[in-house]
Amino acid sequence: MKIYLDILNVIVATLVLTQSVKEVVTFTDITIFSILKSMPNPDPTEHQIQTNSIWSWSQLVPMKNIFLFVDHETSCSFLKTEYRNITCYNFASLKCLHSTYKRPYINCAFDIAQQQKQTSILVFANGDIMLHNSISHTISFVNANMHEFFLVGCRRDYEMSPSLNYSDSEKTLQNGLNHSKIHSTTGIDFIAFKINTSVRMPPFLVGVYRWDNWLLSEILLRTNITVIDVTQSIFVIHQQRKKLKGEKPEPHSLRRGAVYNDVLVKNISGEDYKVGFINNANQILSGNCEQSQCTFKDNLDRSEIVLLKQRANAQKYIAVLTVTSGYMPLVWNWICWSKRIGFRNYILLAEDLEAYKILRDANEPVFISKEQSLNTSSKSEVKYGSYDFQITMTYRLEFLMRVLRAGFHFLSADMDTVWLSNPFNYISYDTSITIQGQTHKQTKMSGGFIIIHATSKGLKLWQDVIKCQNQNLVDLREQQHLQRKRPTSDFTEQECINNRLNTTEMNLLDPYLFPDGRSFFDLHRPQSRGIVPVVIHGNWLVGLEAKIKRLQSWNLLASTGSSCDPLENGIPYSLSKRSNPVRIRIRILAYNRLQSLQRLLESLQAANYLNDSVALDISVDRPSSEAGSSEKKRWKQVMEYVGDGETHPSKFK
Repeated sequence: MKIYLDILNVIVATLVLTQSVKEVVTFTDITIFSILKSMPNPDPTEHQIQTNSIWSWSQLVPMKNIFLFVDHETSCSFLKTEYRNITCYNFASLKCLHSTYKRPYINCAFDIAQQQKQTSILVFANGDIMLHNSISHTISFVNANMHEFFLVGCRRDYEMSPSLNYSDSEKTLQNGLNHSKIHSTTGIDFIAFKINTSVRMPPFLVGVYRWDNWLLSEILLRTNITVIDVTQSIFVIHQQRKKLKGEKPEPHSLRRGAVYNDVLVKNISGEDYKVGFINNANQILSGNCEQSQCTFKDNLDRSEIVLLKQRANAQKYIAVLTVTSGYMPLVWNWICWSKRIGFRNYILLAEDLEAYKILRDANEPVFISKEQSLNTSSKSEVKYGSYDFQITMTYRLEFLMRVLRAGFHFLSADMDTVWLSNPFNYISYDTSITIQGQTHKQTKMSGGFIIIHATSKGLKLWQDVIKCQNQNLVDLREQQHLQRKRPTSDFTEQECINNRLNTTEMNLLDPYLFPDGRSFFDLHRPQSRGIVPVVIHGNWLVGLEAKIKRLQSWNLLASTGSSCDPLENGIPYSLSKRSNPVRIRIRILAYNRLQSLQRLLESLQAANYLNDSVALDISVDRPSSEAGSSEKKRWKQVMEYVGDGETHPSKFK
């Protein structure tokens, strides 16, 4: 973080040389609102700080577009006298003061600002913030390019000595531009957004932490609004009293009302507020917007936690699939199948920047680390087991480790899988490790479909896999040094996974529901039992073209481009041909396992009966006299589903 801030200081300092507080442009479609301390303030420094702030805002918008919120009517009377056209509200008359903490509720200010109709854009700034005219130009530029947005930016801290005079607001702003230091991304003192933004502020208390991080996290996690970090295009000057030698700021957690805000935010959204930092913005805007020299770029520094919270299911399960631009036809096919079954709990981990950009443009949940983004190769021709291949596998393993450490359970799957149902409905929730359980290199299990839970066992296993993979890289580097050429190794992350699984308790997935490429395409094992798989692995075949042709021949190719072919007549499914006719009568004995019965009936429906009819009898056993209420309730659900053939028709069609 320190390196980033130092670089940013250099960038902004360079821009300062071209910026000036002169030639100010007024924008009439912006309303600035803020919450002030008492005015006139008995503290001369505090009074001057707020006076400077109001002056800076008045240089950007007409006075009537400034809404000020204060504690008492006396402050409003003073402000209306000093600034004739300004709009002022006092929290006392609005009945927006907390009776115990004597602090106003911030939602009152936001509600009133969002209800006004005279402008379409709102800017909130703390009462000690001076805004430079670069903000108006930046907002205008973004508004011309985006329908919805939420702008945030790091403030710049400018220390004010009590012994100096700051009554010249224009000079104070100029000094702030040249002598301030950028603040961390945790504090949010400035935001700009459209008036019709759907998020509404809860009753947080003014003057204490949490509300700003909650608001940003809510926009990031629960809306489609683009959050833009405009730190490199604007100047937000935070006027702060210079501390005496040895004086320390009061910790946020000890401020009056801090406990109230802390409890409120956790009751609303748990720990989600922790992603509400500026460095998690979707995009970054940099450059001088006044001269139309500013540009958007994706923020590759944002945490993967944002995507995890957006896409994981309620039980914190997330599927992670690694993608490369060289295999985009398989990527599109997988995406289309996920859409067909309504599956959205996934993240696509890009191995190269080209793949990231393609999927980002398609609004897919794709992630790439900043370091990995420097890899411009498509990796389509990378040899299995080579050093470059092993580096990419390490990138994948380390990303998955971060997923576990964040408390999420992952399903890591290869891109050549076809998903016909949601696999999370078929996993064991009480086992740390679940794997497809079929072969890799004839004798070992394939790690191309593996589920690891964020338990101590799961974390330990994955950490050991990473240590093993790191040793692979060390060995390859030593071989390269000795042989003076890039070697390859048959020992990959697959062997690392297998070695660790040999001493680990695990659960194997049903081979008929989760067949590998050989079982499904060559041996037809699920088909022979009339079973529709959940996931078909496309392994046991090398090469993109060969994989695509095989999927096409089995009617399992949904798309090779960004548009998906419609699914009109159910899941396409090919079955092996039989030469001899078969007459079957099926009888099912059921009791109280409704989901098992439904899966069985679905399998029977999918079976190939060679255009013949099949008799089906279903008998449901009755509960014994010792059966409990829960057991009887489950039995009743089965009966309601099956029906009695008379007054209650069957729900099975």
